[in-house]
Amino acid sequence: MTWMCLLGPSPGGARAIALHGHRPVALVPPGTGVPPEVAAHAERIVFCPVTDHDAARAAVDRLVAELGPPRLVVSFTEFAQEVCARIATDLGLPSVTPEAAARARDKATMRGLLADTPYAWPHAAGGPDDIAAAVRAEPDGVRWIVKPNDGAGSAGVTALESYADLDRWLADTTAGTGPHQCRYIVEHTAVGPEFSVEAVSADGEHTVLAVTAKQTTGSPGFVETGHVVPASLTEADTARLGEATRCVLDRLGIRHGASHTELRLDPVHGPVVIETHTRVGGDCIPELVELATGQDQYERAIAALLGAEPALPPAPAAPAAAIGFVVPPAPGTLTALSLTPLPGILRWDFDRVPGRDLTRLRSSEDRVGYVIALGATPAEAAETVAKATAGVHLQIAPTARPE
Repeated sequence: MTWMCLLGPSPGGARAIALHGHRPVALVPPGTGVPPEVAAHAERIVFCPVTDHDAARAAVDRLVAELGPPRLVVSFTEFAQEVCARIATDLGLPSVTPEAAARARDKATMRGLLADTPYAWPHAAGGPDDIAAAVRAEPDGVRWIVKPNDGAGSAGVTALESYADLDRWLADTTAGTGPHQCRYIVEHTAVGPEFSVEAVSADGEHTVLAVTAKQTTGSPGFVETGHVVPASLTEADTARLGEATRCVLDRLGIRHGASHTELRLDPVHGPVVIETHTRVGGDCIPELVELATGQDQYERAIAALLGAEPALPPAPAAPAAAIGFVVPPAPGTLTALSLTPLPGILRWDFDRVPGRDLTRLRSSEDRVGYVIALGATPAEAAETVAKATAGVHLQIAPTARPE
């Protein structure tokens, strides 16, 4: 039995490594809690800043001197993807390349690589002045979306539907109340429902495990409020989303591992790519995929990197699974929380408990908690989580502190 290095405390990653008969050694950022599932599977926990290449590489080198070469170096953590890819590639291990990981993080680069395909809108990128110039080059009233070029979790996403919206965004950004990133991307707003495609690649062959239907708050921030697996789509539309995803992965050079690609299905133009990631999706999407399809994306990714067969046969828990998020109705201090019991609920989880402060909903980090439910159909699962989140009662005391 050999060991594998896992950058970031991913319970799914640790479990997948153990399922394939290897010892997980987890590198965990200092000050980060270690989930019980990681502690249960990990041979060792090493505290190390996993987004710092030199520090992470030094930690891996010490482990190699003691344990011998790892079988894989992997990460399912958003901000450790490039570090992980560099270390794995330097050690001659199967991995997404550092260049591909960097391209996936750079939304402008991704759109440039898709410019001659039907899957990306024309865009502009740069600092606030560049964004303003691009918006003002077209008539007032053209709808745009602006976001940090390397952002995640809906942070900093803003709809611009007029020059007045642009002026407010510029004022917030210049004043320092907007996102801190100095480079942005802006593009015309695609319409239509939003989806994500969960896939695993093995030596350039891309296998779609599921298509996820997504719900958001809509304009202006588009914070995600729910997901359903599988998406209720025709076979033709499912195939179109899969084709667009494979094109993205090929153009970016993503040949190995898990991926999570977000798209809109524009009723006129067809699939339009929002972003892609060289990792599994957040918001418990891999759990929904496993519940509804029986396929563990973490385990499938490890199997693909090893060139091995999946360790587990598919065993879905239900035909459909959904997650719904509880969002703060107003800023303040949460003083009490109560639920309405419903059948079909698999799990509740709350990041905010009484005594914690709530802020205005700007990103995924501001949500209060979530509920997961199973259903005989996607519609049934979605309806259950909608009723469940509607039945959550939050008592909030106003606070005079600034957000």
